[in-house]
Amino acid sequence: MEVICDMKRFNKRGFTLIELLAVIIILAILMTLAITAMSGYIRGAKKDTFVTTAQQYANAVRLSFVNGEYASNVMPSRGECLAVSTNSIALESGSHKSSFGQDFDANSSFVFIYNNTTSGEDQYEYYVQMIDNAGNGFGALLESSLNGDLVVEKDAAKEANFQDSVTGGASINLYHATSNTTYDKDNFETCRISGVVSK
Repeated sequence: MEVICDMKRFNKRGFTLIELLAVIIILAILMTLAITAMSGYIRGAKKDTFVTTAQQYANAVRLSFVNGEYASNVMPSRGECLAVSTNSIALESGSHKSSFGQDFDANSSFVFIYNNTTSGEDQYEYYVQMIDNAGNGFGALLESSLNGDLVVEKDAAKEANFQDSVTGGASINLYHATSNTTYDKDNFETCRISGVVSK
């Protein structure tokens, strides 16, 4: 009988203020860790989607190039590249917004068709430079080496591989990624722009 009474008294007592504070602090720490992890996953997904969109633009340009949709007088000779503005490219989605919810900068986002042949038959490589109006993106990088970790947030125009003067006759530098997270700032191809395709 006494044991039952003592148990009833214990159950009525409830939690002390210190116990409640300890529980609240532990929950706050767990929530902070969860939010930090989730925001990291979301940022990574946005960067990966940014790269996927860039590759879609490159594929659309490749298809147009193979189908002969670009004027013959702007076709790149050896050591030259044709700059195709992303604004002139129609994607199936119909959107010209980045995964960060911003429009792509029509004056700075291009797919470059580079004729890298030194002799013999023409060979072409595709480089992409994408930046949105909030500054998210990357400078001119070889399409096949793109990775979400190469996407710079809010400051892509300050990167060494960013080409800010894309006009016919100008020379630009084209870069290769050396890993999933870096590109070689000292090793690049230089080409003269044979023409610019814009809307």
